[in-house]
Amino acid sequence: MDGDSPTFPAQKDAAGPDTWRQPAPGGPVVLFSPSRHGLYTIGVAELLRRGGVSIAAVVVRRLLNPSRLAKEFTRDGTRLLRKIWRKLLLRRLAYPSSAPYQTLPQFLDEMGTRARTVDDLQRLHGIPVIYCGDLNDAASVRVLREARPRLVVFTGGGLVRAEVLALSGDGVLNCHMGILPHYRGMDVVEWPFLEGKTEHVGMTVHFMDKGVDTGDILAVRHMEPAPGEGRDTLRGRFEVPMCRELATAAIDWLSGRISRQPQPPDPTPSGVPRQYFKLHPGLQRLAEFRMRRH
Repeated sequence: MDGDSPTFPAQKDAAGPDTWRQPAPGGPVVLFSPSRHGLYTIGVAELLRRGGVSIAAVVVRRLLNPSRLAKEFTRDGTRLLRKIWRKLLLRRLAYPSSAPYQTLPQFLDEMGTRARTVDDLQRLHGIPVIYCGDLNDAASVRVLREARPRLVVFTGGGLVRAEVLALSGDGVLNCHMGILPHYRGMDVVEWPFLEGKTEHVGMTVHFMDKGVDTGDILAVRHMEPAPGEGRDTLRGRFEVPMCRELATAAIDWLSGRISRQPQPPDPTPSGVPRQYFKLHPGLQRLAEFRMRRH
């Protein structure tokens, strides 16, 4: 079974209450978003709002940014084209209605969320939405200086540099699609299958710092792969739990119900934190084979 969060209440009522737990003191927070079409951003924002968290602003990266496209193509290669097709063109249509898991659109619909884009958060709830070329540019820095947030909640958008980290109150909170400190970096859903360490399939809510996935940990959730499950299905099954884990950890942190734990020293002989990188297509196929045989 998936390792369920012990503090997150089930969302059963499609209409949804205005709040689903005691209001979290010590706000406000700022959200970082990779795109105006970010369903993950909308889900986290809705859960925070229902949890009594004051959202001062949502900072969104512009889509038409040549520098961003160049960086992401360098990182993702041709996979960037698939990401653009799914997330920016198909959007909700990219999610199969018959998926064997709860998809993000289904999750939002069951909560009764009316927002279809991040811009709707301003129209529906009065949350300012500010666009920037990069999360580290002057527009983003100005928002943080004016809002003086207690916390920044990261739902995507690229690397965050030292000046932004310094202006983020207690820090920038992220949900990493891997179990830390074992799997830092990229393709960390697949690497455990290649290395025969499927007990390290899961997600970690942690504070971002100057390293790659090396910041203090707030929460860990393990995910048990289903028999015959492939890469796309497993990754799809991560999305809703990641919304829940990130929002829950943020609310619990603001309420003083959770503490941060430094990551243990890296066990490698060099002492340098091990970082994983994008898989070669041949290794992707091998990981897919091992997933389905699991």
